Amino acid sequence: MKRRSIHPDQFEMHLDAMLPSDRALFDAAVAAVAERQALGWRFRLVVIESVMMAGLVLVVGRLVDQPSSLVTQASVTVGITCFASGLLLIWLSSVMSALMLRWRGHRRIR
Repeated sequence: MKRRSIHPDQFEMHLDAMLPSDRALFDAAVAAVAERQALGWRFRLVVIESVMMAGLVLVVGRLVDQPSSLVTQASVTVGITCFASGLLLIWLSSVMSALMLRWRGHRRIR
């Protein structure tokens, strides 16, 4: 497989030539940035999913000739509920991740 050439404006990194301590710091910094970005992407996905579900209810309700007030109310309800459940899942995953890290840390100490 051919490696892509490096753009002239970018620095070439030789990760193999790094000292182990520098490599560990670099890996920790990259992991912290990736974790922050992952939370943002999860939130974006929840917002997109909520809008799509609300739009789907709106379109289907109009296609089956339901009253527009009922369709609008159902669409808003589904959107809010989907958003709330998505935020709850994001929160629960972060809580469980923290608990697992704490549990692993206690296991290593013993």
